[in-house]
Amino acid sequence: MTPVERIVDWVSDKPIWWHLAIKITLQNGSLTDDNIQFLFNTAQGEYGLVPKHLKYDSFTSPIDITGFTSEEYSVKLNTLSGVEGVAALAEQQSLAFEPNGLTIGYGDNGAGKSSYSAILKHACLTRGSLKPIVGNVFSANNKQPQALLTVEVNGANRSINWTPDSKPDKDAKSIRVFDTASAHHYLSSEDTLGYKPVGLNLLTELTKAADGIKRLIEEDTMGTNGLVSISPLPSGSPASVFLSKLSGLETEHEVNTHCATQEEIDSIETRKNELIQYKAQSAAQIKAGLLSKKQLLTPLANFFSSPLKLLNVQEFDRLKQLELDAIAKQEIVDKLRLKTLSNLPFENICNSEWSQLWAAAKAFIQKEGKDLEFPPNTGDSCPFCLQDIGVYSASKLQEFEAFIQNSAAKDARAAYQALTMAKQAVNTVNLNVSQYEAALNEAEHIKSGLKVRLEELVTQLTDRKNIFLMKRLPTSLEGFGLSPYTDLITELDQEIGKITNDDSQAKFIAQKDADLITIQDRKYIADHRENILRNIKRLHTVTMLQQIKNECNTRSVSTLSSSIYSDGVIEPLKQSFQSELNAFGFNRFTIEVKTRNKGGHQQFKLHLSNSGESVVAKVASEGEQRCIAIASFLAEMKADARESAVIFDDPVNSLSHQWSARVADRLVRESLERQVIIFTHDIVFYKLLLEASERLSQDNLGYISLERSRDYAGLVRTNPPWDALTTSKRIGVLNTKLQNLRNIDASGTETEFRDATRPFYSLLREAWERLVEEKLLNKVVNRFERGIHIQRLTRLDDISQIDFDTINSAYDKCCNNFSGHDTPTGMGHPFPTINEVAGDLEAIKAYLAHLQKDRKRT
Repeated sequence: MTPVERIVDWVSDKPIWWHLAIKITLQNGSLTDDNIQFLFNTAQGEYGLVPKHLKYDSFTSPIDITGFTSEEYSVKLNTLSGVEGVAALAEQQSLAFEPNGLTIGYGDNGAGKSSYSAILKHACLTRGSLKPIVGNVFSANNKQPQALLTVEVNGANRSINWTPDSKPDKDAKSIRVFDTASAHHYLSSEDTLGYKPVGLNLLTELTKAADGIKRLIEEDTMGTNGLVSISPLPSGSPASVFLSKLSGLETEHEVNTHCATQEEIDSIETRKNELIQYKAQSAAQIKAGLLSKKQLLTPLANFFSSPLKLLNVQEFDRLKQLELDAIAKQEIVDKLRLKTLSNLPFENICNSEWSQLWAAAKAFIQKEGKDLEFPPNTGDSCPFCLQDIGVYSASKLQEFEAFIQNSAAKDARAAYQALTMAKQAVNTVNLNVSQYEAALNEAEHIKSGLKVRLEELVTQLTDRKNIFLMKRLPTSLEGFGLSPYTDLITELDQEIGKITNDDSQAKFIAQKDADLITIQDRKYIADHRENILRNIKRLHTVTMLQQIKNECNTRSVSTLSSSIYSDGVIEPLKQSFQSELNAFGFNRFTIEVKTRNKGGHQQFKLHLSNSGESVVAKVASEGEQRCIAIASFLAEMKADARESAVIFDDPVNSLSHQWSARVADRLVRESLERQVIIFTHDIVFYKLLLEASERLSQDNLGYISLERSRDYAGLVRTNPPWDALTTSKRIGVLNTKLQNLRNIDASGTETEFRDATRPFYSLLREAWERLVEEKLLNKVVNRFERGIHIQRLTRLDDISQIDFDTINSAYDKCCNNFSGHDTPTGMGHPFPTINEVAGDLEAIKAYLAHLQKDRKRT
């Protein structure tokens, strides 16, 4: 398991923002201040301090570590083709890469090199953040960027269709890319120059995030930041204790319970006046005053007792039950009446009201005596109309009596009578309080607002009485009572009982004083309610921030970092790194590689030997620092035993020639072991790569030259740029051109042949010039270089007149036959034949071989 795999597995049960920090670092290479603020916001969202991010669910998705796992097979990049919609790159172009050696891609500014490199950086694995790929801004039809990569995996070829949104491909991510932008992700130079290994760099950045979030929290919670200043209450009342112990866990309901009601606030002045009076009176006087108040208030309380008893909720429920019982029994009677009594001129005969009329008539007849019967028989006089009763009427009257005597009818009448009597009792309730005006005023004096509340109670009782007397009662009623008033009388009783002597008087006054302070403190809470709620919210925030701060403890990060080191991951990396530094020849000063682990930062620290101070960062030049970055990049490949291809994009941008040569040498050596692809716009570095390839016998060499037209960039050519070629490579190009001349000589005209030879001799002339600089003078002086290679002068003591004659002769012939000098009319000289051209090319070949073999020019 690689360090990255271990770290990703380890962070799975850590806070969400840790997980996200690792994910961002893998994507971007490092964390910026904006990234750390984003992580802080995410942590606050976890604790409900801010709304969660709209994409919060994606934060917990698995971390993609494609390319960071152990390499299973060697992966080589064969071609890059099918490019569409990428900047101004021309379509139907194909870049072919040498699979077993070195490919050098050259392109001047604007030729498309950076666009092709950008595709490979996105498709393959590049440390650090990547700029988005843009389309052709000059094209009306801006296509979606896409490309086709063909790779060789364990000897088998496969194609990879790439788009900016495509899922990372495991094989493509096995190929590493190094460029100027990613170089700084391999180095740390805060106090010392250190190398940040991939994987352990994740822990370094996680520690940086934790430290950054911790710092933000400490700045936010410093002192009393965000808290409204509220003076404490010294009394020790429940309200003052509540205020002094705010923690952020209190609810708004709890705050409200400690706020004074309006009634309490209104009573403050009355209580103050009472307290002044009590302090000026004896115990007997206080007690007498309290008794007087009680005697005045008690009759009013008694007055209300009857209405409250007859009009309370329990009485309503009883009355409602009587009504429901009467209705139910009457329904039974009505069904019976319809069944037994029919064809009557009136619908409600034998109902409750009619039954009262029947009972009155029966009582009248019975009171008359005279042996009259009820109901009257045939021939008797009707007690209502005084006419004789007919046979039909007598029969109906007997039916009515039978119905009335039925048990169901009796039950209905009894239920109706019970309901009527209950309502009559309600109707007798007296609610006139005019005779108790003095008691009402005294109640108001004792407790402000109580008179109004009692008057409101009368109104409520009046409305309640009217409801009770309704023909049909509502379903339910809300309760109310006289508790504020009765509580006042109870309180007076208690206070009267407390006052027995002067000592009890003092306690009585002290209690009154304490009650006043309690209400005043409650009023203070009510006055500062909004600020208290604001402080509770802020204290809650501070508590949550403290929990986030606790998550910033990086001890577990350091433990994991040390564990990875102890498992033998770091030592091979350290050795590979040291080996790479040696390969670059840091002979200007000697470097020791030491490891450190502080707060999760596991880095390699570079020391100057025999120096007590780490000053490598101060001494190392830009070129040396770039070589350190490349060394770290290659060290990781070696330590992880990776054999897949590596790609370098402008690896020596703005370096001195000395370091450019060392980088060229090192990369060519690497190409002898794995596929190496280099893109550059530096023609000098291109030349250095060719020289190193020649010196190290790298025969598997591929060339890609990029050009642009008026409308398109990235036009691929397989021939290398002439200016970068060494003498031997130029001779190779001239060999190819000689074959073209032979074809023209065989099938063309003399004019066509002459026109074709002029550029040939122009190039041959430049080849001789390059030979003089490169071989004869042994590169002591190279054009456009700042330095002179004095140590190479030792080879120049063999230069003789023969060399001058050989070069001058060949050079003069080139000057006579190339386009560039005007020949006067009439002074024309014979133009060379094809055999002469071939002989002139053989002359430079022979002289080059003589210098390299016999005179040891390198």
